[in-house]
Amino acid sequence: MLLGACAPKPSLPVLPTMEDRILAAARQAVEKNDTWVASAEFEKPTRTARGGWSVTVWRLPKTPGSFRDIELDANGKVVRYERGE
Repeated sequence: MLLGACAPKPSLPVLPTMEDRILAAARQAVEKNDTWVASAEFEKPTRTARGGWSVTVWRLPKTPGSFRDIELDANGKVVRYERGE
């Protein structure tokens, strides 16, 4: 009788997705421009008509005007940082 043990396959490194990189850039923008990144909630990035990205970031608890709209180009560079009204 042969008993074989299946060795676990080595896991491949998980590369960050473009959305992960966009969220990291948005986080850096909030850290640079505001003092509340620790209480921030980041919405899922969406594509813009110009091929870039848009991320809305909320300061928790959510209240009127407690958000930032951040627009990034296709490479993840912040091109607009707008405070909510």
